[in-house]
Amino acid sequence: MEYTLIYEKRKTVSLKVASDLSVVVKAPKGLPRAEIDSFVSAHKLWIEKAKARQEKRTETENALTNERVAELRARAAETIPKRVAFYAKIMGVQPSGIKITSAKTRFGSCSGKNSLCFSWRLMLYPPEAVDYVVVHELAHIREKNHSPAFYAVVAAVLPDYKAREQLLKLK
Repeated sequence: MEYTLIYEKRKTVSLKVASDLSVVVKAPKGLPRAEIDSFVSAHKLWIEKAKARQEKRTETENALTNERVAELRARAAETIPKRVAFYAKIMGVQPSGIKITSAKTRFGSCSGKNSLCFSWRLMLYPPEAVDYVVVHELAHIREKNHSPAFYAVVAAVLPDYKAREQLLKLK
């Protein structure tokens, strides 16, 4: 399988399927090419699934008209702040701000100052998935990482968070 190799100062090997369906491998400096080839071969099934997801994502993006984007953006601006307020009250946290963005590679983020950003593209997913992203980002106000303590905060609010998270991987 063809891939682009980037050696970096790092401890682990990472795989990424880019929007053009190319495979990018980042590896620690000095790691033998044979080990990297073996790693890529061992992850062939994951790469194929990631390519299929990326193709589907590209098709969805290409099908969006300017009118549809405006509609989704407006719906996000109306829906997401209400969901944030609802779950923030339950979780006993308060974000410093909420923004709707055009992010393509992440559904949400939480800054160090507890400002939340959400992509309008979330409106392409079921409400259960949207609520998962909202709770996930609100949980970062308490836990700034993805530790077991972080997921305990998420699970306390959404015990079925793993099933909701899977909904984000279907498109």
